Amino acid sequence: MLHRLSFLILFISLTLSSFGQNEIGGIGRWREHYNNQSVIQLGIANSTSGAKSIIGATTQQVFTITGAKNVALLGKSNGLNDRSIACAAWDPAQSQLIIAYNNSNIDIVKGDQVYAISDLLLSNLYPSKKINHIFLLNQWALLSTDFGILVIDLIKHEIKDTWFPNNNRLVTKTFQIVSTQDLLYAATENGIWTCPIKNNWMAANQWQNSSDFNNLGINKITQYNNIIYGASANRIYQLPIKTPYFNLNNGQIKKITINKDGLYTSFSNGNKGGLLKINADKTATNVVDSTYLSNPLDFIFDENNIWIADSSNGLLLKNTSTQWMPLGGPLGNINGQTFINSKYLIAPFGEGDVGFGIYNEDGWKTINKISNKSLPICYSSAADPIDGSIWLTSSDGLLKFNNDKGTIEQASPASFKGFFSNIQFSSDGTLWTLLEGQGILQRQNNNWKLITPPNTLSLVGINKMFINQQGQAWMIAPRYQGIMVYNPNANGEKWSTINPFNNNLPSSTVTSMMDDKNGTMWIGTNNGIGLFDCNEISSCKAYLPQIKNNNGFAGLLFQKENVNCIIADGANRKWVGTNNGTWLLSNDGTEIIERFTKNNSPLPNDTIRQIVIAPTTGEVFFNTAQQMASYRSTATSGATPMQQINIFPNPIAPNYNGPIAMRGLVDNAIVKITSLNGKLVFQTRALGGQAIWDGKTYDGNKVATGVYLVFARDEIGSEKAVGKIIITHGQ
Repeated sequence: MLHRLSFLILFISLTLSSFGQNEIGGIGRWREHYNNQSVIQLGIANSTSGAKSIIGATTQQVFTITGAKNVALLGKSNGLNDRSIACAAWDPAQSQLIIAYNNSNIDIVKGDQVYAISDLLLSNLYPSKKINHIFLLNQWALLSTDFGILVIDLIKHEIKDTWFPNNNRLVTKTFQIVSTQDLLYAATENGIWTCPIKNNWMAANQWQNSSDFNNLGINKITQYNNIIYGASANRIYQLPIKTPYFNLNNGQIKKITINKDGLYTSFSNGNKGGLLKINADKTATNVVDSTYLSNPLDFIFDENNIWIADSSNGLLLKNTSTQWMPLGGPLGNINGQTFINSKYLIAPFGEGDVGFGIYNEDGWKTINKISNKSLPICYSSAADPIDGSIWLTSSDGLLKFNNDKGTIEQASPASFKGFFSNIQFSSDGTLWTLLEGQGILQRQNNNWKLITPPNTLSLVGINKMFINQQGQAWMIAPRYQGIMVYNPNANGEKWSTINPFNNNLPSSTVTSMMDDKNGTMWIGTNNGIGLFDCNEISSCKAYLPQIKNNNGFAGLLFQKENVNCIIADGANRKWVGTNNGTWLLSNDGTEIIERFTKNNSPLPNDTIRQIVIAPTTGEVFFNTAQQMASYRSTATSGATPMQQINIFPNPIAPNYNGPIAMRGLVDNAIVKITSLNGKLVFQTRALGGQAIWDGKTYDGNKVATGVYLVFARDEIGSEKAVGKIIITHGQ
């Protein structure tokens, strides 16, 4: 069972929050949907109560696993100040977690607080500030960096000092640190250096160099019972003996650890890895082989369990059996075209990984094999509105997946061969898909038909299509040809072209298309957005909206920006994805409501490839160049008929100060909130099918503790619904 924290106190109590990973949060909350197979570090955390958890880090999040195999994730969406984790360490004395990021930023998580230490991030003193390892020495965290050793006071949460493992304060790349009772050992680019530890501190300029190990390339170090072992890329040494203790004939050593059971090392050789135990006679026993492991960066021992962090495959648990531990998220990078409806999100992995992922209230499920048969690479997805079946374009044609039965079948006719790219359904169940170099393949009433554009248009490279409310097929023409439009309802010529010269298109390089609730076509290009709203397509001129507040735009909306994707939410507002983050615009595109980037939000990357919106919850999913995140917005699709008002949260807890969402409404519903005696407290309009209230009266005061009624109706009063809100926070 997978849980995602709503707060940070997990890392102190080591018990799970009841806030589930797949339970959607309130308005304005984010969720991360990362491929958590890139596990880089592991440790064991013990609480003062004696509870024990496995704690670890992927490249994007940290996690804990309790004895019941429950997983909790912590990332930027629920507390951390950054992403792209380099290393982490648990401080048992202070019950806190130290996290170092690849940009040299540092977080310390303690209780419900995150202490940010950004001094190194902001410093320009060193050419490289990379943090390689964290070692705890009493109340100090010793960070091995590319310039030396950074000392952090774990009580004051501040940088205490910088040590250079030499006696002349020269920058020295330091890989890892260990200590015995009275000596600190540092593996550096200049060999092994030691320094006496006195009164839990080090005296300056008392470093000594073990010159016999200077040119051996030792960059990993460990100790047990004051016995020190060091390792280079393929040799292990037992200090102070210069002769190798063990030679790895094939591969590269990733980590060495010694405990009461003996010496262990993990290694990788290309995409094959393993875990070895080094025996007393210096032979090696294979503990886990390349059947499971590719790049095992870390491993720990917990009683009879061995936990292994593989940066390619995830988290492996080895005991009497061998099993992968799921950490949530899709098991592949999402490079295909996603689809969403009220039941689930479908995410083809596209180039690089076979199969696809399905996301719903139960979490992520990866489908890459059915009946022990591997699926092909899938590129685009859609669901049939009639029977709910999932369709995918793939390297093997069209696939039809039955989610209830877990079966898949080849669905495209044998007579149509080639590369299938984009796929979409009309509301009547008509299937449309693009066939590379040939045109549009249509399936209507189980009959297939190839629709071929005129010979004057090049079809090599067509891969994006949008079917609008009028049943027209708008295709991005390759090779800077603008847009090709197929209108099956036209009396005469059914094909039209749209370009900058005849139709005022902002650019001939078209990147995205969609129609809004009013039927207006929004066309994204590499030079902004054009709007088409006319019946005669061939003579239609694009309207270029102007932004009221420039916000970096040169007057015209997104001029000089690459518009990767556009989508309308339940209130007909427009979400736009670019290479510089995402914007939420007013319904006419003239006002900016929100803007999110990786710097002011949990977005993992500013290149937004695709945006999809869950119709019933209003959750907006952003697929970026580096994985996916989602944000719960204020608008949902309207419900018809309006039967029940869903209110979240309800009841309102005393410490809650966020928005109260009321969804399940008809579009643009009138919503009135009254006391039990009928006094009007607040009135508003729904954004699509959802209305928002801040729990205050018109004059900005919090309402008193009590029960409040919600009355919603449409414009003419034919659709009505009533709800109830319980508020306990008082005035």
